[in-house]
Amino acid sequence: MLNTTKVRDEDLIVRILTQNEVLTLYRFYGARHSYINVGFYIDFVVEETYKATIKRLRNVVQIPFSFMFDRQKMLDFKIFTTLMNKHLIDVSKIDSFYYDLMFEISQKMENRDSKRLLVESYVKLLEKEGRLHKEHKCFLCEREIKDKVALARAFLPAHERCVMSEGFEKEKLNLLFSEKKSLLLDDNEIQKLWSIVNLGF
Repeated sequence: MLNTTKVRDEDLIVRILTQNEVLTLYRFYGARHSYINVGFYIDFVVEETYKATIKRLRNVVQIPFSFMFDRQKMLDFKIFTTLMNKHLIDVSKIDSFYYDLMFEISQKMENRDSKRLLVESYVKLLEKEGRLHKEHKCFLCEREIKDKVALARAFLPAHERCVMSEGFEKEKLNLLFSEKKSLLLDDNEIQKLWSIVNLGF
């Protein structure tokens, strides 16, 4: 479930990520209907009606996560889901990569630090879209970065002085970008990377 938007009364317009498309559906709300949460996996039926311009979401069953009672992990996952929704806002047909990535995250989250997992997953997304810059060249001044590498939105590399931000050691970023592993990064560095992810995909 990527997003829910309230319309009249308690009805909703919902956006759902599937393997091959992003669905926008109408959800009637009532005493018989369960509440649906952003970030949750659901089983559902799409109902077509000739009178409406938008298809209906029916027979919803939420599929719980193993980490659903870990408040921080659920919060981080919902933040990532919201960012994914904004990233796919004008998309209908998609590559299965996005669904597979979200499913992989949900399977690993229980036994992983949430922010580390999501940072690594974001790097996978950037690489898939051809936006992962592994070279040490500042995107602002276009000169080689010889010392630490600072990162801007979308993990664009820059000189510390160019973006007025503390950088990361090249060795740590090389491992993260090449192998999608954050082993060399300490918790403070992960938090900093997570803050950059939060700026948007």
